Amino acid sequence: MLILLPPSETKTRPSEVDGSPLDLGAMTLPQLVEPRRTMLRAAQRTAAGAEAAARLGVPASAPELVGRMLHLEQEPTAQPLTVYSGVLYDQLHPDLAPAPDRDVLIQSALFGLVDAFRDRIPAYRLSAGSTLSRLGKAGSWWGRQLRPLASELRAAQARTASPLIIDCRSGGYRSMMGLRSGDGVRVLEVAPVQERAGVRRVISHDAKRYRGLVTQVLLELDHAPTTAEEAALAVGDGLGERLQVELDGDRLVIVDRVG
Repeated sequence: MLILLPPSETKTRPSEVDGSPLDLGAMTLPQLVEPRRTMLRAAQRTAAGAEAAARLGVPASAPELVGRMLHLEQEPTAQPLTVYSGVLYDQLHPDLAPAPDRDVLIQSALFGLVDAFRDRIPAYRLSAGSTLSRLGKAGSWWGRQLRPLASELRAAQARTASPLIIDCRSGGYRSMMGLRSGDGVRVLEVAPVQERAGVRRVISHDAKRYRGLVTQVLLELDHAPTTAEEAALAVGDGLGERLQVELDGDRLVIVDRVG
């Protein structure tokens, strides 16, 4: 099973004592080494240019982030699960360990994709909507680079005993690398909804929290599910009584009944 996660705007800077510098050549998915180098150079040019804070999305309260973007290669690094923070990542236990039958990839506007357990990254400030020097929108640029990789990931997943991709990404990051069911692989989008008095509405503001809960349940399982139906049952059992899980086509619907 492959789980796809979005990044987070908020990040925890690794310790300068424990964190080694960034090494693009040591990261997983070596076919992305050159695109990563290109994006890193573009991010540094942008940080050195006019309106750097606005183009990178740096808040006025943290101007030091622009300076750190200039020197990302010297910034300390750590496992992505400890760098990304925020609502989704708050639901994941800090002592999570990789399982041999499950992979977790995190979409990144800087690195394209990172392995949640095996890669080491610095804290950075960049989003899919950032406008980079000479490259334009980060999300659109990565969309062109990641198209061949999407096919490779789906083909590789089809050869496993768990031909499932659980897509917990938000819309902006799904557009960077589109994935659909087919060729023996089922791609399930995690879709949280709130139900009150029989009326459902899509959860947008707090959607990451539910996707984090689903991820935690899937990583705690003894074995990866082999079918979409098995995945829905396992997530439903793991989430408890208040949250219900329904399989609606290629959507894993998480129903939060309130009131």
